[in-house]
Amino acid sequence: MDLLGGIVAANPCPPLPLQVKRIDSKTGEQIDGFASSHHVLMQAYVHAMRRDNAKDNKQREVTQTQLTALLQQSCCDNLKSPEKLYNSCCTFTRAYLHAFMPDRKVMDARFASYSDIALDTYSNNPTVRASCEHLAGLMFYDEGGCETYENLISPLKTMPYSQVLSKYAELHIARCAVLPSIKEIIED
Repeated sequence: MDLLGGIVAANPCPPLPLQVKRIDSKTGEQIDGFASSHHVLMQAYVHAMRRDNAKDNKQREVTQTQLTALLQQSCCDNLKSPEKLYNSCCTFTRAYLHAFMPDRKVMDARFASYSDIALDTYSNNPTVRASCEHLAGLMFYDEGGCETYENLISPLKTMPYSQVLSKYAELHIARCAVLPSIKEIIED
C-alpha cells in the first residue's frame, strides 16, 4: 500500500471534494457528503492491480498521460482564474477515474461547486487540508528535499483554496519549463 500511496501522491491534480452518499449513524438515512477524490482514485488503482489486464493498463496509461497534458495546458491558460482551474481539475479527475473503466458506463462523479470551497482554508475543510498537504509534498519532491516540508506547507495553511489552486498551476508551469513536454513523452 505504500507504493500505491506514492502513486496517488504523485497525481498532478489536488484532492477534490467528491460528492458521496453517507449513512447517518443515528437515523440510518442517506445524506449527502463529500470525500476526497484521492481516496476513490486509490481504490481505482487497487481494482486495476487486481484485474492485472495488460491491454487495459496500457490504454489507461496513454489516456492518463494525455489527460495530464491537458491539465498542464489548463494550468498555463487559467493561472489567473482559480474557478476555471477548479473546473479543469474536476474534468481531469472525472476522466482520469473513467480511464480505469473504459468499457463501462461513465461514472457520475460530482464535485462541490467552486463557490462552496473557494474561501475555505486548511483549518476548516478536510479537502483543503489534503490539497495543501498534497501540494507541499509535490513541492518537496520538486525542490529535491532542499526545503523542509513544514516550511513548504506553512504558508499554504493560511491561504484560501482559490490561492492553493493557483499554487498548483504555478507548480505545473514551473515543471513544464524544466521537464520534457508530455506531448514529447506521448510521441516516444
